Amino acid sequence: AFTPNDKYGQQVMEEVEYLLDAIESVGGLQVIMTLVATGDELDAVVTAADYAAENPAFLALTLPKGMTIDFESDPYVFGSLEMSHTSTVADIASSSSQEDRSKLFYHEATACMVRSPLEYTACFQDMPVFLGSGFDLSIDDCFLEGISSTFKDYGQCGRFEETTYSDWWARHRASYAARQLFAAERGLGWSFATWKLYSEDDVGVIDTPAKLLSLKDVVEAGLFPNLNKELPANSACLNPPDNDFALGDDTLAPTMGPPPDCGNGWWNYTTNNCTYWIPPPPPTMAPTEPCPECECSAVSSNLPLVWAGLIGAGAMFVIGIVYNMVTNRNKRSDYSAIPN
Repeated sequence: AFTPNDKYGQQVMEEVEYLLDAIESVGGLQVIMTLVATGDELDAVVTAADYAAENPAFLALTLPKGMTIDFESDPYVFGSLEMSHTSTVADIASSSSQEDRSKLFYHEATACMVRSPLEYTACFQDMPVFLGSGFDLSIDDCFLEGISSTFKDYGQCGRFEETTYSDWWARHRASYAARQLFAAERGLGWSFATWKLYSEDDVGVIDTPAKLLSLKDVVEAGLFPNLNKELPANSACLNPPDNDFALGDDTLAPTMGPPPDCGNGWWNYTTNNCTYWIPPPPPTMAPTEPCPECECSAVSSNLPLVWAGLIGAGAMFVIGIVYNMVTNRNKRSDYSAIPN
């Protein structure tokens, strides 16, 4: 394309000129043209570069894949990094709400690593690098469903409506955007997937997967960092993302706060008030019962037994005295008197 002898190239140039005129009418917009070639078409690349240099709407050209050039620190030559986070089954597959959230957590956790190739090529290869593609907030390819024959359903697209008004998704998408922006700012610059969609219904309401690729929708939804700052999203990669994908919009039960200070007592969680230790009163003596009085009928009935006992005791006493007198009468004759 872009060669005078190529009529098809001239048609392409006319289409490009029409688009460039429309872009120039909008202040602040520039384009990066990606050149496509099937072989060593150096003349076409040189012609395209001359054309871009004369048109202020061009920011840069990307060379066809496989084409190399020799340069020594040319300020007009830089690298363009093309990457994707939705190109493999591992990147996009999920089959439940929790897996959808864990997938976003995974992309959040790895977004900051994009800075590595940008900084490496600039520092060690003396080649500043521009992030040409791969910057958006999608975590799957659901925007291709129904419009592309290459789309494959791995269960990833059936629950998008759960994310539209979810605080959890809004918070983590904003974190994802900030982390990607921080990494992209380490290079020469970056390009978001697209500026806006053809249909501008409910701009800022992320109710379709395609709106995650629209910078206008993402900004209106409050998910993109403020670019008016000198260093936007400068602290986005200091800490890992919140590991709360298992809960989603549910929250943990509040933890119990410290109990009130009860001084010398303690907080009673059963009665919800302070309880104090009060010593029990000293024990009282057990009441004494008066001795029961004997009834006359009981005493009179036992009187014969009492008299019988007294008579028997008196008889035994008399017999003992008599026996002692008889047996001890002549005991002194058995002993000799001790002389004085």
